[in-house]
Amino acid sequence: MMTLETKVGAFVLGGLSLLATAIFLLGDVTFEKRYTLYGQFSDVANLSKDAPVKLSGVEVGQVRSIELVDGGARVVMSIRKGVDMYNDAVFSIGSTGIIGSKYLQVDQGSRAKGVIPANSTVRGEDPVSIEKSLTKALAKVEKLLDSMTKEGPRGTLAENLTETVANVREMTANLNDLIETTKPKLTRAMDRTDDITEKLDALLAKSNTMMASLNTSSGTIGALLNDQKIKDDVKETVASVKEAAGTAKDVFGRITQFRVFWNYDWRYEHAVRTSRVDLGLRISPRENRYYYVGGSNLANINDEKRGSKTDYARPNQIDALIGWDKDWWDVGFGVIRSGGGARVTLTPFHKDPVLGRLSVTAQGHDFGRNRIIEGRRFSKPAYDLGAQIKVQKHVSLGGRVEDIAEVPRYQSWIKVMFEDTDIAYLFGMVSFGAAGSKGRSKK
Repeated sequence: MMTLETKVGAFVLGGLSLLATAIFLLGDVTFEKRYTLYGQFSDVANLSKDAPVKLSGVEVGQVRSIELVDGGARVVMSIRKGVDMYNDAVFSIGSTGIIGSKYLQVDQGSRAKGVIPANSTVRGEDPVSIEKSLTKALAKVEKLLDSMTKEGPRGTLAENLTETVANVREMTANLNDLIETTKPKLTRAMDRTDDITEKLDALLAKSNTMMASLNTSSGTIGALLNDQKIKDDVKETVASVKEAAGTAKDVFGRITQFRVFWNYDWRYEHAVRTSRVDLGLRISPRENRYYYVGGSNLANINDEKRGSKTDYARPNQIDALIGWDKDWWDVGFGVIRSGGGARVTLTPFHKDPVLGRLSVTAQGHDFGRNRIIEGRRFSKPAYDLGAQIKVQKHVSLGGRVEDIAEVPRYQSWIKVMFEDTDIAYLFGMVSFGAAGSKGRSKK
């Protein structure tokens, strides 16, 4: 039987064991092997001791202390053994939200650059202060408001804007009136083209019958045409009528064959954290043939770059292609981003209702490139490769890699394409007028 002293001793020993366990768990004590790295920052943006260190989003260590060294902040990091940091890794201050907790984020570099040794000091990227950004934004807004009320040669900016908006509204109202007035007439004209086409078909059939009867001497017409001269004159006249009818049918057909599509490509380049826009018109005068004209990399050249990497894309380029398309392929040749090139789009599973939404695009351009951009020489052609999935009739989502041979740039990609029947009617009427003028000049 246990004595009182034995029971008290066992109880105290158990309590001390529980206390040691609690200190071990709550104090985040660990026996795993770790090594130390030092990060030098100008500002740590309220980063605190014991904050996690995350590599590509995975926690690999902790911040052990933060010290003031040479007017900056030195962050002492404890990293698990076996987790290597490469020499071109990027160290920055991350946050779980706008007002969330801070952590030290490491974006891993390339294995080929080598491993950072233990006890090394690395330079961290300074975070963007929300307070400073808001202060700058408010200063710019105040400056803009001052400029709007500042008197100029033609009044204040606000007055000029008001006048401009009024002019735009008036112009829009006039355009709406013009469209409302013209559209019913165009609709009636297009409806009549079907009747005209049917009548032209009937006329062509009758002319064929007449030509067949002229080749025989039976009947009244055959008797009248025993004279070879009269026969030749009648044949020539009927042939002219047949040719004119065929030309008219072709011209009216062109009006309804024209199809015009607006194409809008929005691409977000992750390395430089900026977007790019391509805008153009795809004009199809007949089936399986099209022309594309537009601009690419449309941007304001004065915009500031937001990413940490160099932006090598040339803004505000020109696209002009002539192309052919079928069920599962699309090929175009011409000018791509102001340089000669070609583009191919394949839809290998076009017959499948689900997989048929997937397409792959590849293009090459600027084959004679030999220039220096942002201090780097580019001597190879520009090759781009991308894939997209049609999520809706007019909208596709995907991704692409640009300039694979030189500096690969990874982008998210949104494509919007829709048909504009009003512009198609306009092109059809222009084609009709051109054909009419050509016929009159021949006459």
